Amino acid sequence: MKRAVIYITLLLLAFTGAMVTSSLWTYRLSMQAAMGNLKTAATNMAVNLDFTINNLGIRKHYFQRLVSSGDWEAVAFLSLYNREGVVLLHSNVNLIGLKAKDPYVQRVFATGIPIDHFMVLGTGEKVYVLDYPLHYHREGKLETEVLRIALHTYPAMGVVRKARFQLTLSLGATGVLWVLTFLLIFYIGRSIRMERQLAEKERLALLGEMAAILAHEIRNPIGSIKGFAQLLLEKRRGEDPDREFLQTMVEECIRLEKLVRDLLYYAREERLTLSSFSLKELVEECIRQNEGGGTRFSVDIPSRFILVSDRNKLKQILLNLMENSMEAMKEGGNLLIRARERGSRVILEVQDQGKGMTPEIQRRIFQPFFTTKSQGTGLGMAIVKKLVDQLRGEIQIKSSPGQGTTFHIEIPRELQRERPG
Repeated sequence: MKRAVIYITLLLLAFTGAMVTSSLWTYRLSMQAAMGNLKTAATNMAVNLDFTINNLGIRKHYFQRLVSSGDWEAVAFLSLYNREGVVLLHSNVNLIGLKAKDPYVQRVFATGIPIDHFMVLGTGEKVYVLDYPLHYHREGKLETEVLRIALHTYPAMGVVRKARFQLTLSLGATGVLWVLTFLLIFYIGRSIRMERQLAEKERLALLGEMAAILAHEIRNPIGSIKGFAQLLLEKRRGEDPDREFLQTMVEECIRLEKLVRDLLYYAREERLTLSSFSLKELVEECIRQNEGGGTRFSVDIPSRFILVSDRNKLKQILLNLMENSMEAMKEGGNLLIRARERGSRVILEVQDQGKGMTPEIQRRIFQPFFTTKSQGTGLGMAIVKKLVDQLRGEIQIKSSPGQGTTFHIEIPRELQRERPG
């Protein structure tokens, strides 16, 4: 699954790169073509006006009539400046005679080279401007003035708008493709996880059924062996060498009985028995059952935490986690149990100062019969996971070697009763 996701992501990246590069290249070429068209049109107009002014001279209403005639529809305005910045001609005759210092005009006078740029009119429209130097003779002298041609950009920018639309469409389509692909990956992954969970449940159900049968079959023989061993142990007095062997038999039978109890508990499918209870009182009850040894207990749970859940199952979870943490702190330490609210759920944490767990142990700790203890049954944490699932909750582990372990349990504050089916 991971390899398929990587391949799909690489293909999407390649496709996205090709689409975006192609669209950007088209947009860039379109912009260059539009600018070239504007510059060519403005230059042709400048050459024509240069010829006309050289032959007819400066006429006050010439630019106004030229623009209003409609022969040059793309023209926004025309103007002619002398070196002092005085407007000699303008398509708006009211502006003739005004003086203004324009940096572009001054640069053309200084360099003698045409300059093109954009300008925003008072109406908010952005126009293309070409400042073009005109040279003509007047009274035997060579005069230089600057002709400004301002063109509307809308007609020439049509190809740019199409390219921009294509770019937007390509980016939008690519974005939709990414979203659909990740949704597909998500649903495929969820389907695979559900199939695995179903297979795991079936495997555990079969394992539980076998465990229940085996537990029932070996419970009575174990009880008989333990009873006879205890009877013989009582008859051996003093320094009888057989007492040590009989004591070992009794202890091992007790361990097997615990394994049988755990097997039956793990295999049983019990319905939830809901009741209202104080979480703090339940935790304190579990602590009283585990007091002794070098473990110090700390509780950080508000008294107002009243849960509606299965009290016995939650108690079994806490007892198993406390036992696991106390075994991890054989030399003593502090065991902190705290709780907080998050919406309609309660976060319960059991934090110890034990030896911690490696990532491999964390990955396998909830598997049945997995244990790192020489005398462990390997069912304690599997039972915890099963009970947490029955309480519609989740359990997570935060641990590292030498840094202790925190069990993080999240359960509903009010568990809904199961409807009879």
